[in-house]
Amino acid sequence: MRLGVDFRGDGPDQLLAFGKQMGADDAVGGGASFDPDLGYFDYDTLVKLKTRVEGFGLQLSAIENVHRHWNDKIKLGLPGRDEQIENWCTTLRNMGRADVPILGYNFMTPSSPTSYSWSTSRTPTARGGAEARVFDWEVAKNAPTNDLGEFDDDQIWGAFEYFIKAVTPVAEESGVKLALHPDDPPISPLAGIARIFRSHDSLQRLCDLAPSDYNGLEFCQGTVAEMPENTIDAIERFVGQGKIHYVHFRNVSGPVPTFSETFIDDGHVDMIEAMQTYHRLGFEGTFIDDHVPGVTGDADRYIGRAHAMGYIRALIDMVTKGG
Repeated sequence: MRLGVDFRGDGPDQLLAFGKQMGADDAVGGGASFDPDLGYFDYDTLVKLKTRVEGFGLQLSAIENVHRHWNDKIKLGLPGRDEQIENWCTTLRNMGRADVPILGYNFMTPSSPTSYSWSTSRTPTARGGAEARVFDWEVAKNAPTNDLGEFDDDQIWGAFEYFIKAVTPVAEESGVKLALHPDDPPISPLAGIARIFRSHDSLQRLCDLAPSDYNGLEFCQGTVAEMPENTIDAIERFVGQGKIHYVHFRNVSGPVPTFSETFIDDGHVDMIEAMQTYHRLGFEGTFIDDHVPGVTGDADRYIGRAHAMGYIRALIDMVTKGG
C-alpha cells in the first residue's frame, strides 16, 4: 500500500518535491504534459515525464486523463471515433515501451459549466468554514441541454462497449492497465447526457464487458461515497476481483442527490474501516488525496493536501504495521 502525490505534469516541480516531503512513494498525473495537437502520448515525452518524476525519488505509477478533444467522439459514438481509438492504442503502446503501468481516464462528457465533475457551488460548508464543492440535484437538473444534444443510457453504453472492446487487447499486449473514474456526481442525466457509471452494478458491468486484468477502476472513493450504496461493500467487491488499480481516497457528506465534499476525516464514510478493508483483502496499490477543502490562508491548497496526505500515510502505517 503506497501513498501517492497527485501532480499536474505541466505544473511546478515543487509539487513533486512537496509530495516526497509528505512521505509519498508514487506520483499520479501528468496528462497535461503532452502536446494537445498530437492526439496521443508520445514516447519521448513519456520518458521525460518519468525521468522528471524519478528525479524526486518518486515512481510514476499512473498517468491521469488525456486532453478532452482526444476522446470526445469516442464518448458519444460520433464519426471520427475510430481515429481517436487508434490514437488511444498508440498511447497504450508508448506507455508500455516507457514502462508506465496505468492509464486513468473517465467517460464523462465535458457538458458541465464546471468541467467533468459537476458542482453547483463552492461554499464554506466544510469543517470550520473551509470552502468545499457542493452538488445539489435540484439546481443541476434544470441545466439546459448542452450543444451536443441528448444522449441516453443505451447510446453511452454502446459507445463505451465499442471503445473498451477495441482497446483492452492493446492494453493487454502493452502491459498497461486501463483505470476508469466513475461519473462524478453519480446521477443522470446532466445537461441532456446520460452518466452511466453511477452505481456499483454499473462498475461491475464495465469490468464484465471486457474481462481482463487490464480493464478496471481508478477507484475514486469520494465518487463511490456519493452513490446510494454502501462504500465498504464496493471496496470489498472490487478489490476482491483485483479491479481497483489505484484509489482517490477522499470523503463526502453523503450520497446524491445533494452532497458536499469534506475533510478526509469528516465525511459519512469511516475511513479507518475503509483502509482496513483494503489491507485485509490484499490491496497493494496507490492512494492519492483528491478535492481537498480550501483552508484559510491556503490559496494553493498545500495545507489541505498536507492534512489529507498525512492522514492517508498514518492509516497505511496503522494497518500495515499493526499499530
